[in-house]
Amino acid sequence: MKAPLISSRSNPIVKWLASLCEKKYRDQSKSFLLDGEKLAQEAIAAQAEITHFVIREDREDYIALAEEYQASHPESQICVLSATCFDKITTERSPQGVAVVVKYLDNSKYSYIINNKEPFMAEDVRGIVLLDSIRDPGNLGAILRSCAAFGGSRVILSSDCADLYHPRTQRASMGAAFKLHIDITDDMPHTIELLREASFRVFAAELKSGAKSVLEVDLCARDAIVIGNEGHGISEKVSAACDGSIYIPIENGVESLNASVAASILIWEQMKK
Repeated sequence: MKAPLISSRSNPIVKWLASLCEKKYRDQSKSFLLDGEKLAQEAIAAQAEITHFVIREDREDYIALAEEYQASHPESQICVLSATCFDKITTERSPQGVAVVVKYLDNSKYSYIINNKEPFMAEDVRGIVLLDSIRDPGNLGAILRSCAAFGGSRVILSSDCADLYHPRTQRASMGAAFKLHIDITDDMPHTIELLREASFRVFAAELKSGAKSVLEVDLCARDAIVIGNEGHGISEKVSAACDGSIYIPIENGVESLNASVAASILIWEQMKK
């Protein structure tokens, strides 16, 4: 049966979809909105739990795909919205008229205390990136995308990082969150200690006394790199927990690199072998 057209902006489902742009409402339903065909396809390919297909009325071409998914996942719903209703639920400037609502990811663990080194012992755990107070969702998403692109397996966020499920994070990550194991911790120094117990070297990406150029350090896949806050860098406690500090040489007169650009360069240096 074809889904009825929803044309009222005060419809409860429209209000709920629009509320997912705010973290408190995402957390209430443990769901987030992915806006656009590419991200919708990534969610389907990753076998994520899609609860709603949201389709603008002029995108009937997408209804067949939604119905195909629904045939094997009867609990999912198809919502066809008028253009004005779709404009209410999207944060995109030029929306494509296709979105999906996805349950929080199983590979993203809100394990605020990582209790032992076991998660880091497996041989396929490599290319770990730790993010200390990255606040910009676009930077967070871009770092996730680089980590997935260069073969990293795990990202650990401090609990004050930007929200993993923020629309800008997901847009910038381009589906990378489906490919990585992501943890969130409120004790980054302790997590670093556990990594070192698991025979990882942990390097803080910062320019400070004693820091070595990345060209002087033979980074390998069983190392971990800490990227700090866009304005204030890495906290003193986190820096002190690391094995050492590394930096990327840049031209004189240039203050610094964007956090996501710096992270991408260091991940590439780490994983290129």
